[in-house]
Amino acid sequence: MKWVLAVLGLPIVAIAAPSPDTLGKSQLTVSDWQYIAQKVTSGDQVWLNTVPVLAPKVNREQADLLEDALATALPINTKGVLSILRVLDAGSYPEIRGTDIVCVRKIVNPGKAAEAYYSETRLALLGDSDGAKCLWNLEGIWEEVKRDNK
Repeated sequence: MKWVLAVLGLPIVAIAAPSPDTLGKSQLTVSDWQYIAQKVTSGDQVWLNTVPVLAPKVNREQADLLEDALATALPINTKGVLSILRVLDAGSYPEIRGTDIVCVRKIVNPGKAAEAYYSETRLALLGDSDGAKCLWNLEGIWEEVKRDNK
């Protein structure tokens, strides 16, 4: 019975996931970065908007995570991701890149996943008047990948 009282007497520690509002106020853990990347991957505009806020502070590993998340979100929320890429392209960030990397990241390794991503993303970019630069990069790298794998 004493152990029950001891357990009940322990303070309860709440582990809270970061929110877009709290990102700049605390040190982010590895699991926080995974959580953020997962949210960005979903294409949720609120989370996409956090990328430029985080961009000046990221290391290479965190930048890779965010770039991959943006690439995954590109066919899901094309307009939203393109707006973030314009911000990244206009900025000067030590690690994170914009259009030149994000738009081609998922197709550099050939295979069925790359083909599916290319097709889906190409259609999404064709339907968005702001997607020309991204589409140009996607098409160019896709042609190189196809040529190199013949």
